[in-house]
Amino acid sequence: MITIQASVSKGWLYDEAGYTFDKEYYFDPLFRWNQDREIDEYIKKRFPDYAIYNMESNLVQAKYFKNEHILVGGIQPNLILGAALGAEFVFFPDKDSDIVDKPLQNIGNINQLPEPASILEMDFIKLLDKQIITIQKERPDLKVIPPFFWDESGRATIHGFITTSYKLYGENIFLKMFDDQEFVKSMHSWIGEVYTILIRHYSEMGNIPVELVHIGECSGSMLSTEQFDDFVVPFASKMGEELAPLRFHSCGFSDHLLESFNNINNIKIIDTGSNTSVAEMRRIFGNELEINIAPPLDILMAGNSDEVISWLDKILSENNGGLLKIEYHLESSYSLKSCLKIHDELADRGLTKRGREY
Repeated sequence: MITIQASVSKGWLYDEAGYTFDKEYYFDPLFRWNQDREIDEYIKKRFPDYAIYNMESNLVQAKYFKNEHILVGGIQPNLILGAALGAEFVFFPDKDSDIVDKPLQNIGNINQLPEPASILEMDFIKLLDKQIITIQKERPDLKVIPPFFWDESGRATIHGFITTSYKLYGENIFLKMFDDQEFVKSMHSWIGEVYTILIRHYSEMGNIPVELVHIGECSGSMLSTEQFDDFVVPFASKMGEELAPLRFHSCGFSDHLLESFNNINNIKIIDTGSNTSVAEMRRIFGNELEINIAPPLDILMAGNSDEVISWLDKILSENNGGLLKIEYHLESSYSLKSCLKIHDELADRGLTKRGREY
């Protein structure tokens, strides 16, 4: 079975339609809800026959979306954790928000990390809790989608362990992998505990049972196989054992990590960056595992239909009939012609249906 789902970036929306994404967008759920519904209508009119949506890249599932869903804390997971630890946000009209600090960079001893359970008492988490309670009380017509969730499917979302430690501690985390391996392992264990506490907390507040956990190891492909096995696999496995099956994401070319992915317990979906070998994934995991894959940037940017067809022929052949989902996030620099060609070619071959989920 083949499916395709695309989303539009904030930069594309800014360039094409003038939408901006300032502090109010992230910190006022009702403001965001109204703007997102307006953007939904714009995208629907712009792409009436294509599965292209206004949604967070690679995280929302269109079939689980409803107009009455209102995001609270619709912010990237490691930024929520960073803000809870005291980092300040920075906002841009044409791109995603970020934090300007590395709140763990001065941690010299692992015992300096706060107790994992104390995360629920931190000011930023309390702010998000208050927003949820207020909306649930004052707007019963809306369904709150709480932090770490993006739709009502039950798929919780976190950043991976090296991705989070790199973001919050800094690039010295890579030196620590050589100089103090136990420090890195302890930090990654702490990160896993904190994310688990937050997921369970917001699952309860939002009344959304945890059915799947997306681990976005966006920095994982920078690691060697041995480093990945030491500093990622045990902690991802623990989440797969304690919370739910995993959708494991690795940005970029990840062929050297595929055997390591196979060592992670309870993986249900592998989501990889472009040019990771579909054939190799099928060799290792068989046809039962779902693969989500992004087209290569040169395909998305080139505007060459022949290249799109050649790439599709290759991955469909390598997929060998398994469950495959093609996903991409439309940026201003991409060739719209190439992007739409992917949808059209799949529909023309009878592999997907034209149209939208909503």
